Amino acid sequence: ILGGFSMGGGMAMHLAFRFHQDLAGVFALSSFLNKDSAVYQALKRNESALPELFQCHGTADELVLYSWGEETNKMLKSLGVSTSLHTFPNLNHELNRTEIEKLKSWIVKKLPVEAPKAN
Repeated sequence: ILGGFSMGGGMAMHLAFRFHQDLAGVFALSSFLNKDSAVYQALKRNESALPELFQCHGTADELVLYSWGEETNKMLKSLGVSTSLHTFPNLNHELNRTEIEKLKSWIVKKLPVEAPKAN
């Protein structure tokens, strides 16, 4: 799993959808892709399975507008990415506990169960 917050989430989407499509998933918190992103161009040519996107964004974000994140989600979905967008009313460009808990639950579901260790 690869992911990040803000610009880190944008970089994670680039890496996951352009170069490392074998990942279990990618998360992007308060992040977006430009309208003419190279990610979209790569996905138009893609024929393999893609990692799932877990995305969170606050509606009060004044640095990375919610509409940018929402548009990114819609575009990726239209190009075959399985996405989920979790909206947080009144959240600015920051993280909150509920967001982190949702992310943790998603990560735990995506990662394989560790085999018991032999003594």
